[in-house]
Amino acid sequence: MKLSEAILLGSTVVHPRPGSLRVSGTDEGCALGMAAIAVGCTFGRPLRQIPVKDLRTANIESVFGPWLLRVVMRPCECQPELPREMRIKDVIAHLFDVHVMEKKNWSLADLVEWVQRWEPPEPPSETMAGVDETHENALLALQALELRAEEAEWQSTREAFEAKHEPKRRRGPRAL
Repeated sequence: MKLSEAILLGSTVVHPRPGSLRVSGTDEGCALGMAAIAVGCTFGRPLRQIPVKDLRTANIESVFGPWLLRVVMRPCECQPELPREMRIKDVIAHLFDVHVMEKKNWSLADLVEWVQRWEPPEPPSETMAGVDETHENALLALQALELRAEEAEWQSTREAFEAKHEPKRRRGPRAL
C-alpha cells in the first residue's frame, strides 16, 4: 500500500495528534502514525536506541521505503530555524504538526497530495499479471484433474453396471 493511501485509511481509525508518531495508550497519532497503523504496524518498546533526530519519525522508511529519506525542499516558508531542505519523512511530520494541526492552512488531503508527488509509482502490473497468469494456469490444471477423476469414476460405474446387468444378446431369427 502506498503511503498516501495509508495516511487516508489510517485517518479513519486514528485521531489526529501532532508531535508524536503514536500516543501510547490512545488511538491518536500523526500522519505517519496513521499510515503505520493502517498497514498493521504495532508499537512496542524499541529494540534499539533511536537517535533524537529520528524519534519523531521512528524508522517509518522501513515500512514504506527508503524514498522517505530523500532530502527535498520543504514547501513552506515558515520557521527559519528549520533547514530549508529536509528528509521527506521529516517534511511530512512538519507539515502535519504545523500546517494541518496548528495553523490549519493545509488539510490532510493537501498533505496526501504533496506525498503523492514524491512516492514511487505502484509496482508494475506485469508482475501482478504474471502472478495472475500462474494462478490461472494452476486453476486450469486443477480443473483438468477433476475432469479426469470424474471420467474415471463414470467409467468405473458403467463397468460395474454392465457387469451386473450383462446385456442380453440377440440371437438371430428363430427357426420354426
